[in-house]
Amino acid sequence: MRRSIFSLFVFFMVAGGAQAQGAVDSLRLAIPMEKSHDSWFGKDKGDHLITSTFLTGISYYAARQEYDRSHPAALNCAVGFSLTLGIGKEIYDGTSKTGTASWKDLVADILGTGLGYLLISIGQDR
Repeated sequence: MRRSIFSLFVFFMVAGGAQAQGAVDSLRLAIPMEKSHDSWFGKDKGDHLITSTFLTGISYYAARQEYDRSHPAALNCAVGFSLTLGIGKEIYDGTSKTGTASWKDLVADILGTGLGYLLISIGQDR
């Protein structure tokens, strides 16, 4: 059940990105959401993907082993932690003078979190 909910969440976040971008453009927020050289396959997207995967794994380990949480509870904590940091990073980039927020970075964060979820699920003892 949780896997299907998570899969639907990832699907709607990825598939709805173009529609959501149009909604953001119509609001004309003060936060710039696009870099002029923001490619889908740049080093930055790989960094976001790998970092989100790592954060999911390390936070799962901490919740499961150090805090003795059940597998589902530890997995929920790990996914929430990774996504929260990714969204927080983009909010920081959008509000600071040094960065530019990117919805493509958010997609890479979501995919990295999903990859971490998948790797943990595959490695889980049944």
